[in-house]
This record gives sequence, C-alpha cells and structure tokens, in this order.
Amino acid sequence: MKIKSQTLAIGTCVLAMLTAGCKDNKKHTGDGLFPNDTINVGYISYPPGFIVNPNTKEKSGIFNDVLVEIARRNNLKINYKEEVTWATMIEALSINRVDLIANPVWETPERKERADFSLPIYYSPIGIYVRANDNRFDDDFKKINDPSVKIAAVDGEINYYIAKSDFPLAQCNPFPNNIDLAQLFLEIQSGRQDVNFAEPMFVHDYMKKNPGKIKNIGTITKFTNAYMYKKGNGKLGDFINTEIRKMYVDGTIDRIIKHYEPFEGSVISPSADYKNIK
Repeated sequence: MKIKSQTLAIGTCVLAMLTAGCKDNKKHTGDGLFPNDTINVGYISYPPGFIVNPNTKEKSGIFNDVLVEIARRNNLKINYKEEVTWATMIEALSINRVDLIANPVWETPERKERADFSLPIYYSPIGIYVRANDNRFDDDFKKINDPSVKIAAVDGEINYYIAKSDFPLAQCNPFPNNIDLAQLFLEIQSGRQDVNFAEPMFVHDYMKKNPGKIKNIGTITKFTNAYMYKKGNGKLGDFINTEIRKMYVDGTIDRIIKHYEPFEGSVISPSADYKNIK
C-alpha cells in the first residue's frame, strides 16, 4: 500500500511537471497584458499603412500585417474594436476603449504630450508640393519663408509644425483636423494656397487622378510612423517594441513594406539602423 502511494505521488508529480511544461510552452510575451489574449485596436483607413476594404471591411496594409504577425507569434487575437478619427483617437486610448491605434501615426509634439509611441514601422519622406506651373521655389526652398506665401496645413499635423518652425514668415491658417487631406491639394491646385508638405506615398494617388496639377519640388525631411498607445503604458510599449525589433532583424517588416509600397522610395525602412533605436 505504501509503495502504491509513493508510485501514485510520483506519477502525480510527473504529470504536474509535464502539464506545467506544456503550459509554459504556450506562454507568450503578452501573457497577462491583454484580457482574453485580445488586442483591442482603434483604426483609421490610411492606405497603404492601414487599408479597410469598403465592401468587405477586410483589413490589410503595412501596419495591419505587422500587427497580425505580432499577434500570431504570441498567440493573441486582434479585435478591430473601433474606427476612430484623427481627432478622437487619443481619447479612445485615454479612456481605455482601445489598447492601440493600429494605423500609422506621426509623433507630433502635441500628440506626444498625451500619448506614447512604438518604435517606427517606417519613415515617411516629406515632400514639398506646389502648383505644376509655380517655379518660385524650385531653386531655393527658403523662398517659401515669405509673407506672401500661403502654406496649406492641418492643425496639429506635421505640415503645420513644419510651416511654423521652418517658415515662420509665411502665412499658415490651418484647417481643422477633421478635414479630408485631399482638400489641401485642391487648395494648391486652385491657387488659394501655394505650398503643402506631405508624404509622397499619399500624394501619389492624388497626382495619378489629377495629372499635371501639382508637382513635388523636393524632400524637406522625414518623419516616424508608429503605433500609438495610452500615455504611461510602458508594459504595452515594451511588448510591442520587443516584437518590432525581432521583425526588423528577421526581415519581416521589409517584406511587408515591399508588398504594399506603391513605388520605390515611397517609404523608408528603419531596418538598416534598428540597432541604434532604443
């Protein structure tokens, strides 16, 4: 009887160890971080970073596919909980309606005061766009810094910060942040405004549909495109950044970018300098 008890005890112990071992193998970096192992995300359709099929509502795009791969590697699910706007996305994070904004977001000073950001998924070169027949600034961008020049911009967006910091003498009366960004190019095209600063990737589609109306006279800078999450949520930030670093190294992000970028050079991959990103 004593031997059987010992055997039973040993067997129970071994079973417990095996069960524990199996359970450990299923653990992932995000354990305990997301209730029900689900990342609740807010999103804005912003091709090719985040694409929403208008008919099927299927999600795709660079940022979406990176997040899907992060979820797959960590046994997590994605709940596309809420379609937000540029004006409401920070509020959705602040009151915990969503864990993450899943589309590309630029780290403007105003946003960084109220939210935190992941490592970049890609950088956006920012081009200078003017009317096709306007040659005033072709040989010297500094000529934009003149009281007679009108810069089209959106309140709180990168084009507004570029206007105020680099061309303070130019006129800049920003549009509200709920405007359709295509309106900025219509302003240039119509002559109501003179200059806009924007991503070539976004302007590419507009220029194809409106040939010969506006032109790119050069690149002024580049900006980070990143996931945005609630201010102070360091655990989520550490998790996302750890996974992004791995995907820099193994080439996953570059493969996803190549699949979606509309033309070479439309975005800049960060993989070459991932070791320098802290």
